[in-house]
Amino acid sequence: MTESGATSSPSVVPILMYHSISTASSDAFRPFVVSPELFAEHLGWLAGHGYHTLTAGELAELRRAGQEPPPRSIVLTFDDAFRDFVEHALPVLQDHRLRATLFVPTGYVGSAARWLVAEREERRALLSWSELRSVASAGVECGAHSHSHAQLDLLGRRAAAREVALSQTLLEDHLQVPVRSFAYPFGYSSRAVRELVDQRGLTGFAVGDLPSTPYDDPRAVPRLTVTWGTTTAELEALVSRPRGARDVATSRARAVASRTLRTLRVKKRANAPERAPVPPTVT
Repeated sequence: MTESGATSSPSVVPILMYHSISTASSDAFRPFVVSPELFAEHLGWLAGHGYHTLTAGELAELRRAGQEPPPRSIVLTFDDAFRDFVEHALPVLQDHRLRATLFVPTGYVGSAARWLVAEREERRALLSWSELRSVASAGVECGAHSHSHAQLDLLGRRAAAREVALSQTLLEDHLQVPVRSFAYPFGYSSRAVRELVDQRGLTGFAVGDLPSTPYDDPRAVPRLTVTWGTTTAELEALVSRPRGARDVATSRARAVASRTLRTLRVKKRANAPERAPVPPTVT
Protein backbone atom coordinates (compact mmCIF):
# COMPACT_ATOMS: atom_id res chain seq x y z
CA MET A 1 0.00 0.00 0.00
CA THR A 2 1.23 3.55 -0.74
CA GLU A 3 0.69 6.80 1.13
CA SER A 4 -2.50 7.36 -0.85
CA GLY A 5 -3.99 4.01 0.16
CA ALA A 6 -7.64 3.90 1.25
CA THR A 7 -8.64 3.77 4.89
CA SER A 8 -10.34 0.41 4.30
CA SER A 9 -6.90 -1.25 4.45
CA PRO A 10 -6.05 -2.87 7.80
CA SER A 11 -2.78 -0.91 7.68
CA VAL A 12 -4.65 2.39 8.12
CA VAL A 13 -5.77 2.81 11.72
CA PRO A 14 -7.74 5.79 13.06
CA ILE A 15 -6.47 7.01 16.43
CA LEU A 16 -9.13 9.09 18.17
CA MET A 17 -8.13 11.81 20.63
CA TYR A 18 -10.55 12.66 23.44
CA HIS A 19 -9.93 14.88 26.44
CA SER A 20 -12.65 15.34 29.07
CA ILE A 21 -15.89 13.33 29.24
CA SER A 22 -18.12 15.63 31.22
CA THR A 23 -21.26 17.78 31.28
CA ALA A 24 -19.58 21.00 32.38
CA SER A 25 -16.90 23.28 30.94
CA SER A 26 -15.93 26.86 30.40
CA ASP A 27 -16.70 28.36 27.00
CA ALA A 28 -13.02 28.35 26.06
CA PHE A 29 -12.54 24.67 26.91
CA ARG A 30 -15.86 23.41 25.54
CA PRO A 31 -14.47 22.01 22.26
CA PHE A 32 -12.46 19.49 24.30
CA VAL A 33 -15.34 18.23 26.45
CA VAL A 34 -17.62 15.46 25.17
CA SER A 35 -20.80 14.73 27.10
CA PRO A 36 -21.17 11.27 28.68
CA GLU A 37 -24.30 10.67 26.59
CA LEU A 38 -22.53 11.47 23.32
CA PHE A 39 -19.50 9.44 24.34
CA ALA A 40 -21.74 6.45 25.03
CA GLU A 41 -23.23 6.87 21.55
CA HIS A 42 -19.74 6.93 20.04
CA LEU A 43 -18.67 3.72 21.73
CA GLY A 44 -21.97 2.03 21.02
CA TRP A 45 -21.54 2.83 17.34
CA LEU A 46 -17.94 1.58 17.26
CA ALA A 47 -18.82 -1.65 19.06
CA GLY A 48 -21.89 -2.17 16.90
CA HIS A 49 -19.86 -1.79 13.73
CA GLY A 50 -17.25 -4.33 14.75
CA TYR A 51 -14.31 -2.09 15.57
CA HIS A 52 -11.39 -3.74 17.34
CA THR A 53 -9.58 -1.54 19.87
CA LEU A 54 -5.84 -1.55 20.37
CA THR A 55 -3.91 0.52 22.86
CA ALA A 56 -1.44 3.04 21.47
CA GLY A 57 1.40 0.84 22.65
CA GLU A 58 -0.04 -2.28 21.01
CA LEU A 59 -0.38 -0.52 17.67
CA ALA A 60 3.17 0.78 17.93
CA GLU A 61 4.47 -2.72 18.72
CA LEU A 62 2.67 -4.20 15.72
CA ARG A 63 4.10 -1.50 13.49
CA ARG A 64 7.62 -2.05 14.82
CA ALA A 65 7.28 -5.77 14.10
CA GLY A 66 5.99 -5.11 10.59
CA GLN A 67 2.71 -6.86 11.39
CA GLU A 68 -0.78 -5.96 10.20
CA PRO A 69 -3.28 -4.90 12.86
CA PRO A 70 -6.60 -6.76 12.89
CA PRO A 71 -9.22 -5.50 10.42
CA ARG A 72 -11.25 -2.50 11.61
CA SER A 73 -8.73 -1.66 14.30
CA ILE A 74 -9.02 1.65 16.10
CA VAL A 75 -7.17 3.32 18.99
CA LEU A 76 -9.00 5.39 21.63
CA THR A 77 -6.79 7.90 23.44
CA PHE A 78 -7.60 10.35 26.25
CA ASP A 79 -5.28 13.24 27.01
CA ASP A 80 -4.70 14.77 30.46
CA ALA A 81 -6.01 12.01 32.78
CA PHE A 82 -8.99 13.99 34.03
CA ARG A 83 -10.89 12.39 36.89
CA ASP A 84 -14.05 12.22 34.78
CA PHE A 85 -12.36 9.41 32.83
CA VAL A 86 -13.13 7.05 35.72
CA GLU A 87 -16.59 8.51 36.26
CA HIS A 88 -17.86 8.63 32.69
CA ALA A 89 -15.47 6.91 30.24
CA LEU A 90 -14.16 3.75 31.89
CA PRO A 91 -17.57 2.20 32.68
CA VAL A 92 -18.68 2.59 29.05
CA LEU A 93 -15.40 1.19 27.77
CA GLN A 94 -15.82 -1.83 30.05
CA ASP A 95 -19.46 -2.32 29.05
CA HIS A 96 -18.41 -2.62 25.40
CA ARG A 97 -15.15 -4.46 26.17
CA LEU A 98 -13.15 -1.74 24.47
CA ARG A 99 -9.63 -0.69 25.41
CA ALA A 100 -7.99 2.73 25.63
CA THR A 101 -4.83 4.71 26.33
CA LEU A 102 -4.73 7.51 28.90
CA PHE A 103 -1.95 10.10 28.55
CA VAL A 104 -0.90 11.51 31.94
CA PRO A 105 0.81 14.87 32.72
CA THR A 106 2.57 13.60 35.82
CA GLY A 107 3.15 16.95 37.54
CA TYR A 108 -0.58 17.34 38.15
CA VAL A 109 -1.54 13.82 39.25
CA GLY A 110 -3.93 14.08 42.18
CA SER A 111 -4.24 17.81 41.64
CA ALA A 112 -5.92 20.00 39.03
CA ALA A 113 -5.28 21.27 35.50
CA ARG A 114 -3.39 24.41 36.45
CA TRP A 115 -2.03 24.78 32.92
CA LEU A 116 -5.58 25.68 31.84
CA VAL A 117 -5.67 29.06 33.56
CA ALA A 118 -6.38 30.92 30.32
CA GLU A 119 -9.35 28.63 29.65
CA ARG A 120 -10.64 29.09 33.24
CA GLU A 121 -10.35 25.35 33.82
CA GLU A 122 -7.50 25.36 36.33
CA ARG A 123 -9.69 23.53 38.88
CA ARG A 124 -10.56 20.58 36.65
CA ALA A 125 -9.47 17.54 38.67
CA LEU A 126 -6.99 14.90 37.55
CA LEU A 127 -6.78 11.29 38.69
CA SER A 128 -4.63 10.42 41.70
CA TRP A 129 -1.85 7.83 41.65
CA SER A 130 -4.08 5.28 43.39
CA GLU A 131 -6.80 5.89 40.81
CA LEU A 132 -4.28 5.55 38.00
CA ARG A 133 -3.14 2.22 39.45
CA SER A 134 -6.75 1.03 39.42
CA VAL A 135 -7.18 2.23 35.85
CA ALA A 136 -4.02 0.42 34.77
CA SER A 137 -5.20 -2.74 36.53
CA ALA A 138 -8.43 -2.50 34.52
CA GLY A 139 -6.42 -2.80 31.29
CA VAL A 140 -6.07 0.86 30.36
CA GLU A 141 -2.64 1.80 29.05
CA CYS A 142 -1.15 4.83 30.83
CA GLY A 143 1.21 6.79 28.60
CA ALA A 144 3.34 9.85 29.29
CA HIS A 145 2.15 13.39 28.52
CA SER A 146 5.15 15.36 29.84
CA HIS A 147 5.45 16.53 33.45
CA SER A 148 4.15 20.11 33.44
CA HIS A 149 2.13 20.07 30.17
CA ALA A 150 4.41 22.70 28.63
CA GLN A 151 4.72 23.42 24.92
CA LEU A 152 7.80 21.26 24.51
CA ASP A 153 8.88 22.63 21.15
CA LEU A 154 9.35 26.07 22.73
CA LEU A 155 11.53 24.80 25.59
CA GLY A 156 15.30 24.46 25.63
CA ARG A 157 16.69 20.98 25.06
CA ARG A 158 17.58 20.35 28.71
CA ALA A 159 14.14 21.39 29.97
CA ALA A 160 12.38 19.37 27.28
CA ALA A 161 14.50 16.30 28.07
CA ARG A 162 13.51 16.57 31.73
CA GLU A 163 9.83 16.80 30.83
CA VAL A 164 10.00 13.63 28.74
CA ALA A 165 12.18 11.59 31.07
CA LEU A 166 10.47 12.59 34.31
CA SER A 167 6.99 11.80 33.06
CA GLN A 168 8.04 8.34 31.89
CA THR A 169 10.01 7.59 35.05
CA LEU A 170 7.28 8.67 37.46
CA LEU A 171 4.65 6.61 35.66
CA GLU A 172 6.84 3.51 35.66
CA ASP A 173 7.75 3.96 39.32
CA HIS A 174 4.19 4.53 40.51
CA LEU A 175 2.39 2.04 38.26
CA GLN A 176 5.13 -0.61 37.99
CA VAL A 177 4.53 -1.09 34.27
CA PRO A 178 6.66 -0.20 31.24
CA VAL A 179 5.70 3.10 29.61
CA ARG A 180 6.28 3.15 25.87
CA SER A 181 3.86 5.82 24.58
CA PHE A 182 4.12 9.60 24.74
CA ALA A 183 1.61 12.25 23.62
CA TYR A 184 2.90 15.77 22.98
CA PRO A 185 1.07 18.41 25.05
CA PHE A 186 -1.13 20.52 22.76
CA GLY A 187 0.10 18.23 19.95
CA TYR A 188 3.23 20.37 19.54
CA SER A 189 6.68 18.96 18.89
CA SER A 190 9.90 19.71 17.01
CA ARG A 191 12.61 17.54 15.54
CA ALA A 192 14.68 17.94 18.70
CA VAL A 193 11.76 16.99 20.97
CA ARG A 194 10.89 14.00 18.80
CA GLU A 195 14.49 12.82 19.07
CA LEU A 196 14.28 13.06 22.87
CA VAL A 197 11.13 10.93 22.83
CA ASP A 198 12.77 8.38 20.56
CA GLN A 199 15.86 8.17 22.78
CA ARG A 200 13.62 7.13 25.69
CA GLY A 201 12.24 4.22 23.64
CA LEU A 202 8.87 5.95 23.33
CA THR A 203 6.48 6.15 20.41
CA GLY A 204 5.32 9.75 20.02
CA PHE A 205 1.70 10.65 19.34
CA ALA A 206 0.84 14.04 17.86
CA VAL A 207 -2.41 15.42 16.41
CA GLY A 208 -2.23 15.94 12.63
CA ASP A 209 -5.90 15.02 12.13
CA LEU A 210 -4.99 12.13 9.85
CA PRO A 211 -5.53 8.38 10.19
CA SER A 212 -2.28 6.59 11.01
CA THR A 213 -0.37 4.34 8.62
CA PRO A 214 2.81 2.21 8.85
CA TYR A 215 4.57 4.97 6.90
CA ASP A 216 4.22 7.52 9.68
CA ASP A 217 7.23 8.69 11.66
CA PRO A 218 6.93 6.61 14.87
CA ARG A 219 8.02 9.72 16.78
CA ALA A 220 4.93 11.65 15.61
CA VAL A 221 2.00 9.34 14.89
CA PRO A 222 -1.08 11.38 13.92
CA ARG A 223 -4.39 11.33 15.75
CA LEU A 224 -7.92 12.52 14.95
CA THR A 225 -9.50 15.11 17.24
CA VAL A 226 -12.94 14.39 18.70
CA THR A 227 -14.76 17.51 19.92
CA TRP A 228 -17.90 18.31 21.91
CA GLY A 229 -20.02 18.49 18.76
CA THR A 230 -18.82 15.33 17.00
CA THR A 231 -22.05 13.49 16.24
CA THR A 232 -22.13 9.76 15.58
CA ALA A 233 -22.50 10.48 11.86
CA GLU A 234 -19.47 12.74 12.03
CA LEU A 235 -17.58 10.08 13.96
CA GLU A 236 -18.24 7.68 11.10
CA ALA A 237 -16.81 10.23 8.67
CA LEU A 238 -13.85 10.81 10.97
CA VAL A 239 -12.81 7.17 11.18
CA SER A 240 -13.25 6.87 7.40
CA ARG A 241 -11.19 9.98 6.63
CA PRO A 242 -8.99 9.54 3.55
CA ARG A 243 -5.21 9.63 3.75
CA GLY A 244 -3.72 10.95 0.53
CA ALA A 245 -0.69 13.07 -0.32
CA ARG A 246 -2.79 16.25 -0.31
CA ASP A 247 -4.13 15.48 3.18
CA VAL A 248 -0.59 14.99 4.50
CA ALA A 249 0.62 18.24 2.90
CA THR A 250 -2.29 20.16 4.41
CA SER A 251 -1.59 18.73 7.86
CA ARG A 252 2.08 19.69 7.68
CA ALA A 253 1.27 23.21 6.48
CA ARG A 254 -1.11 23.70 9.41
CA ALA A 255 1.58 22.56 11.85
CA VAL A 256 4.16 25.00 10.45
CA ALA A 257 1.69 27.88 10.52
CA SER A 258 0.66 27.04 14.08
CA ARG A 259 4.20 27.02 15.41
CA THR A 260 5.02 30.31 13.69
CA LEU A 261 1.98 31.95 15.20
CA ARG A 262 2.71 30.60 18.67
CA THR A 263 6.30 31.79 18.53
CA LEU A 264 5.12 35.30 17.74
CA ARG A 265 2.54 35.27 20.54
CA VAL A 266 4.35 33.26 23.18
CA LYS A 267 4.78 36.17 25.61
CA LYS A 268 1.06 36.82 25.57
CA ARG A 269 -0.12 33.26 26.06
CA ALA A 270 -1.07 32.21 29.58
CA ASN A 271 0.13 28.66 28.93
CA ALA A 272 3.45 29.63 27.34
CA PRO A 273 6.40 27.72 28.87
CA GLU A 274 7.87 30.71 30.68
CA ARG A 275 4.50 31.52 32.23
CA ALA A 276 3.24 28.01 32.84
CA PRO A 277 2.10 27.29 36.42
CA VAL A 278 4.67 25.49 38.56
CA PRO A 279 3.55 21.85 38.85
CA PRO A 280 3.30 20.04 42.19
CA THR A 281 6.46 18.80 43.84
CA VAL A 282 7.84 15.63 42.27
CA THR A 283 6.86 12.58 44.33
